[in-house]
Amino acid sequence: MLALVLATLATAGVFLYSRGVKEDARQGGDLATVVVSKVDIAANTDLNELIRAEMFTTTDVPKDALIDDPITQVSQLRNLRNSVFIFAGEQIPVGRVQGGEVPGGLLSIPEGHQAMTVALEAPRAISGALAGGDNVTIYGTFEDIRMSTAFLERDFGQFLIEAAKPQPATSSPQEESRLEFDATVVISPQIEVLRVIRPTQQGLSGEEEADQDANAEILVTLAFQPQEAEDFVLALELGLVYLSLLPPDEEGVDLDPITVAQVLLPGRPSGAQE
Repeated sequence: MLALVLATLATAGVFLYSRGVKEDARQGGDLATVVVSKVDIAANTDLNELIRAEMFTTTDVPKDALIDDPITQVSQLRNLRNSVFIFAGEQIPVGRVQGGEVPGGLLSIPEGHQAMTVALEAPRAISGALAGGDNVTIYGTFEDIRMSTAFLERDFGQFLIEAAKPQPATSSPQEESRLEFDATVVISPQIEVLRVIRPTQQGLSGEEEADQDANAEILVTLAFQPQEAEDFVLALELGLVYLSLLPPDEEGVDLDPITVAQVLLPGRPSGAQE
């Protein structure tokens, strides 16, 4: 019993001492109050949503550990987005959330690029397993393409002509001058994802839940160079577009167009461009 009493008194003494030291630091001006997040925050996040969810709190840090120009009030985060990733519990510099001054605007569009949003069915957008900062390869599939053999010879090579060429019993030279075939091409080998919006629906509890429809459309905002944007729009209008997610820090690969005949032919070239 005596040992228990002594242990309790020692614990209380340590607690009171620690509280006294902290109070002395406050009174002496050695601590500063800053705002931190309770959760990790991905780049380009709407901070208003986190404010409504009460995901920010304040904490005291020693002044010698204080960063330059930290956020000290939650109100400083209203109507802003963060330009880079923010870790839970870390001090937040004002420069990370100055939405109006972030290069590329609120979406942080890379220099020389433009942002475009497309609605794709989940299977063609990796089921929405995307986030701002990811990179994707964009493929396009086109049906019943009609091209002259002269154009194919100049741009795609003799192998593609032979692979796509129909073999009618009889045909006139005029008919042979144009070929009709299906093809899949790489529209853009590497495109940055800026933002992803997944569909939601009201659950039984009244809260928003992820839509369970496997074919629900997902809104993906992508950063294109002007020529890439033009190719992308044409592919959307005339064919089917698919996104392929690239691993972090891995570059996309450009490939030659491919036809059904090439898939069926044994020993076909890989098609990768040097």
